[in-house]
Amino acid sequence: MEMPEPIKANSLYPAITVVIPVFNLELYLRDAVRSAQGQTYQGPVSIVVLDDGSTDNSLEVARKLAESCTNLRVYTQPNQGRSAARNRLVQLADTELIAWLDGDDIAAPRWLEQQLELLSSQENYSAVSAQGYAMTADAYPIGPIERPLSSEEIESRHLGGQANAFFQSAVLTKKSAIERAGGYREQYSIGEDYDLWLRIGETGSLANLDAVHLYYRVHDTSANATQGVGQRQQARDAVNEARAKRGLASLPTSADEVIPPKKDDWNRCIYWIHIAHQSGNPLTAIKLLRSAIAKHPTSLLLWLHALLAIADCILIRGNATPRFVAGAEARIGRLPNFSFYRLASALNRFRHRLTHRA
Repeated sequence: MEMPEPIKANSLYPAITVVIPVFNLELYLRDAVRSAQGQTYQGPVSIVVLDDGSTDNSLEVARKLAESCTNLRVYTQPNQGRSAARNRLVQLADTELIAWLDGDDIAAPRWLEQQLELLSSQENYSAVSAQGYAMTADAYPIGPIERPLSSEEIESRHLGGQANAFFQSAVLTKKSAIERAGGYREQYSIGEDYDLWLRIGETGSLANLDAVHLYYRVHDTSANATQGVGQRQQARDAVNEARAKRGLASLPTSADEVIPPKKDDWNRCIYWIHIAHQSGNPLTAIKLLRSAIAKHPTSLLLWLHALLAIADCILIRGNATPRFVAGAEARIGRLPNFSFYRLASALNRFRHRLTHRA
């Protein structure tokens, strides 16, 4: 059987390089690469994996994948950190269009197709992204991570020091825009993406699609879990630098930048458990609660969430959203009109109203 001729790059289907930085992600890398391979985009796509000195089997996994994937190139280097690894990937990409995918995430099948359409719609767009949906380490759905759509709102949120309004993973960028901004800077070793988006925003625009393109993996070894406080501190510094360039006053240090690590971990646990509950995924909430209660056994709020999750898991019969699979479009479910979580939330709001009246 003859193989079809590969589609050549043209103005409608320009070539795209998917770049995947990897550091100790052997458990998740296969999913990331498969999701890049499973894109619906009809133009030429090459995949570049850079192993940044992993101490696990990430490099071996990548090389094994390359044996059966002709458009996958694998590189390795001694560990140099996130900024240096991303800059090396910019150099390795031989196309103007660079699509970023972290090695522990999964991209939706229409990621490249739909983001290219948005990026091409306005000349001043330097990078585009979309919405995200968080999942556990074993790909069980947690809930949506919503991002603003317009360039103006993204810029306003960034300069206001709010949480990053633009993902680093499952993003389509112009190589020239990254180079013009100066690339990823070493001084922001764990807040490198926030800093870059602020500098790109000086000469270009960012925009998000109203579609879920990123299935974001939440696990104990991610930077968000292990370096959350440091990330927020670096983000604040990057924001103040950007504000100074625009003639704006610096932002003060926020309270969540100085909280103890144990409290920060508890906040993060509660955040994701709450998202799982309100998104109709009580089975996932139970999974998250197992590890959270093991670390914070005296938290009454965690135990209350556990009771609600068990009750809703019986009522809803598991999760409203099925488990994520690389290469497949997610079927996003919703919290039913009645659930024990909804009832508890309504009672809590009623209690607050009574308290304020008193």
